[in-house]
Amino acid sequence: MITPLELRKTILRLPKRKAPGKDEITNATLTKLPKNFIQAITTLYNGILQTGHFPEAWKQGKVIVIPKPGKDKRLPSSYRPITLLSHVAKLFERLLLRRLVPHLPLRVEQFGFCGDHSMTLQLARVINHLASEHNNKRCTVGVFLDMEKAFNRGVVSTSRWRARTPIQAGVPQGSCLSPLLYAAYTDNILKLRDHLREGEKDVMLALYADDSAYFASSYHQIIATNQMQRLLDLLPEWLDRWRMAVNVGKTAALLTGGARPLRQLTLRGQDVEWKTSVRYLGCHFDRRLRMIPTVDQMVHQAAAARSKLHSLLTSRLPLRLKLKIYGAYVCSRLTYAAPAWYALCSAKPMPASDSGSSQVRQK
Repeated sequence: MITPLELRKTILRLPKRKAPGKDEITNATLTKLPKNFIQAITTLYNGILQTGHFPEAWKQGKVIVIPKPGKDKRLPSSYRPITLLSHVAKLFERLLLRRLVPHLPLRVEQFGFCGDHSMTLQLARVINHLASEHNNKRCTVGVFLDMEKAFNRGVVSTSRWRARTPIQAGVPQGSCLSPLLYAAYTDNILKLRDHLREGEKDVMLALYADDSAYFASSYHQIIATNQMQRLLDLLPEWLDRWRMAVNVGKTAALLTGGARPLRQLTLRGQDVEWKTSVRYLGCHFDRRLRMIPTVDQMVHQAAAARSKLHSLLTSRLPLRLKLKIYGAYVCSRLTYAAPAWYALCSAKPMPASDSGSSQVRQK
């Protein structure tokens, strides 16, 4: 049961600068509620837990669409939807989430929305696996899936653009329950397990929310590639069963430890593009695991942030405040996920032919 004290403590921890839903009730308003209103809301929430009935009005949200960079703005699919839900409903979801987590243990490969896990830890796990296999003279074939429209799948109907549209699949992007429910829904994403051949070990799976990647390793490139293709042949059945979709055009394959790919991978009859560098969880790494793309990315982002903050950093603000600003906006970009990738960076300066941003490093 929910107690008034638990409800009050949860309200005080709510972020204050969140846009309200259709009812226009803000989190700041909730913090000002008197004791009798807190007791009434507590009774309402406990009634929902006992009856299992969630008010229909709380299921409705105002969808704000944000254009994706470089996309055709005439197409609804070129926008990223964010749902503004009722804060009264979201408050209940926070209390419900606390009760659901102990009963929905996620698989060990899922590092998103799990306690004591982080994006950096998943990156460290993946990069360590690739480096270890490379040091053991083994080739690794990685496929980075682009799960399509995991959130708010119902709001991109061109026939109902700018009209009320029910969400037929997916979860609303804006609910604190959505990440856990999505992870639980896809918890049985397949591996090869029952389809392994003699002497093979299963593929490695890496999950962070809807970011999914598979890695197959072998002393021979063609064996690793064939193993990955067997997995890709099995994947559509799982996708269709759970009404999931993969954007094959944005799905990428990476080969480490081999000279060049010897076979084309396919998914649903479409070619999966082989790339020499991929972006995964905010980091770029190439097939030689030199982390040059990641370093270049961090340097460029930090330089851009420093340029935008130049007037502040050269102003008469107190030094302590300047250091906080520099650390929050510049250093944080330079050191993003550094524990996962810094050990693979070369201590020697790379020749210009190995990177297009040698001038940035020289500065």
